[in-house]
Amino acid sequence: MSEVLSEAAVGLPERDERQALRVARFLMAAGTALLVCIALAACALLGLLPWRAALDASLGVLLLIAIFYALFRSGLNHRFTDPSLTAEQVGAAIILLAYIMYHAGPARAVLTPFYLVAMLFGVLRLSVQRMVTLAILALVAHAIMLHLLYLRGPGVNPRTALAEFVVLAVVLPWFAVMGGYVSRMRARLADSHRGLQAAVERIGELAIRDELTGVYNRRYLTEALAREQSRAERAGTAFAVCMIDIDHFKSINDRFGHAAGDAVLKEFAHLVPPELRAVDVYGRFGGEEFLLILPGTDTAGAQTCAERVRAKTEGALFPGVPRVTVTVGVATYAMKEPVSALLARADKALYEGKNAGRNRVVTIG
Repeated sequence: MSEVLSEAAVGLPERDERQALRVARFLMAAGTALLVCIALAACALLGLLPWRAALDASLGVLLLIAIFYALFRSGLNHRFTDPSLTAEQVGAAIILLAYIMYHAGPARAVLTPFYLVAMLFGVLRLSVQRMVTLAILALVAHAIMLHLLYLRGPGVNPRTALAEFVVLAVVLPWFAVMGGYVSRMRARLADSHRGLQAAVERIGELAIRDELTGVYNRRYLTEALAREQSRAERAGTAFAVCMIDIDHFKSINDRFGHAAGDAVLKEFAHLVPPELRAVDVYGRFGGEEFLLILPGTDTAGAQTCAERVRAKTEGALFPGVPRVTVTVGVATYAMKEPVSALLARADKALYEGKNAGRNRVVTIG
């Protein structure tokens, strides 16, 4: 039901999910408030309540619904500490119920349980302290109503009224404490769920990220190649791959140490992404080799991108190492070609570049 009500809130000026959820909760509360109008009409039909009192009380319910709806629709609810206005709605409902019971006469006993119905909407949102405060508000309002009835004249049995108040004084605080406890458990469960969700996302990231460089790992790159191959076969579009190898990387490790080699890998990993599009996929394929997947790119476009990466690397400063260059092998996907064959062609182009002197881009169509 809340999903349906959330859809009904789409016409609001602010369409964020939280506001839509607040409006959905309000509409549910408003629907429940209308049950009071039905109860009043039933009491009037049975002769327990004057029709004038039933109509006045129903108008009061509708007025409250209109006021809170206007607050939500205008966005003024955001100026309150709790934009859901849960405590405010429950408090207004309690005061209105006390007013209704002042005029309810014999129907007062029938309407008394609506105090609990009103407070029920605070169970999932309010703390124990706020729930107890609302319970005290209900008791004070009910006590004032009984006292005014007693002062108005005969018709109120003091003993019955006292018993009625004592029952409420026992039930409402207990309900408030239990409701606040449920709210606290719900909040803790929500925190645990968010923590678990964050942990799952973190684990998912670790599964597809290279531990040293932070870019995508070989497993993810393999899956991305399979997806791109499937897309290319369906749409008949081209895509290219660039196999990138850091030149003389073994010499870097031997001369400057493995820590310097790791620093070169990390620096290079962060050097490439600014040269790429959002749709491009880039990661460490293994060792000092990196792979670049370029969707919707032909041979000329891939060669241009590879040359940008090569030139930027050559001109970059790497910590603890005088100069770093890369050799890039470029290959474009041919329809129905296995991904392994595409990578083999890119690797062949890479080694042709190495044999030709390194620090260059070599393309195989």
